Amino acid sequence: MKVSLVYQLCPSANNPRNSEGSFLRGKNGEILFAYSRYTGESCHDHASCDIALISSFDEGETWSEPRIIARAGEDFDTQNIMSVSALEQKNGDLAFYFLIKERDSSATLGRVVSSDGQSFTAERCVLDCPSAYYVVNNDRLLRLSDGRILAPAEWVCSEDNRKGTAGPYITTCLYSEDDGKTFRKAPFDFTDAHRCDKPYGLQEPGMIELRDKWYLWMRTGFGRQYESVSTTGMDGFCTPYPSLFTSPLSPMQIKAHKGVLYSVYNPIPRANGYEQREYPGTWGRTPLVLRISRDDGETWGRLNIIEDDPARGYSYPAMFFTDDGHLLVGYCRGNAAEGNNLCTLGISKIKLSTVEE
Repeated sequence: MKVSLVYQLCPSANNPRNSEGSFLRGKNGEILFAYSRYTGESCHDHASCDIALISSFDEGETWSEPRIIARAGEDFDTQNIMSVSALEQKNGDLAFYFLIKERDSSATLGRVVSSDGQSFTAERCVLDCPSAYYVVNNDRLLRLSDGRILAPAEWVCSEDNRKGTAGPYITTCLYSEDDGKTFRKAPFDFTDAHRCDKPYGLQEPGMIELRDKWYLWMRTGFGRQYESVSTTGMDGFCTPYPSLFTSPLSPMQIKAHKGVLYSVYNPIPRANGYEQREYPGTWGRTPLVLRISRDDGETWGRLNIIEDDPARGYSYPAMFFTDDGHLLVGYCRGNAAEGNNLCTLGISKIKLSTVEE
């Protein structure tokens, strides 16, 4: 498989982490990528973070200098906004959604909206559901065929989460029927409390709408991604069960393109023919691989290596299909010297015709 690392943004003074982002096609044909840009000295998930944007006018070969499009303090009176998902609005406006980590230790959703891709207006989304600490991963929001917006989410009691004493995380979905202004909670909650000796549960879900079903997946601490399917909509998901995707405690992403499914994730290092020790700061999140399915996820092909340096960890992938026959994957690719696997942002460009099946 032909892979080129076309962009990298390492930590620097007053910028200890650059991470979780999402792509969107701009109004002038450019590709936009918004991501979490940390400031100050800490790279911790709850440290100071804004949303930055870079752009490319050559299908991802080169990228502009970053600029801030949403500020946690100025726009939302808090310290941290992070985990970007890109989505086009029904009227054609461009929007980047993200988590707002509130001062009361809950988490809500916000967005910036633009008609031209240049100037952005910051807005809070209304969460018409119980107050909690919600987690919606980057590059997760999707528009369903019926026009609704879906945000796969996990939640836990916010105060306990901040103290590090939370019970298992619970997977659900948030959905919007008014183009992202208001989100409500789906009628299901999934966890795996009976197996948990640590506060893992079923975390960081993603979802894709297939031809005749909805497919939901979740990271776990049990050595595999778990999965659930529904053929009857939001209230029809079956009890989650282990999938074929071996995995450390790390998220997976799946996107569809021209009838083919593409999955990007970390197989467990000691599975699938790999034998390597875990380096500090990687958390077992190596290698990063790409697999494809031509039968709506019934079977998956070979493991194509995107990166496999054992001293680096790779996580929180975002995917975007270019007009020149390539796939862009944006992801964290840090190592211990840079803080940990979350601290450095990379974008790789993959030639689709070279992906092995």
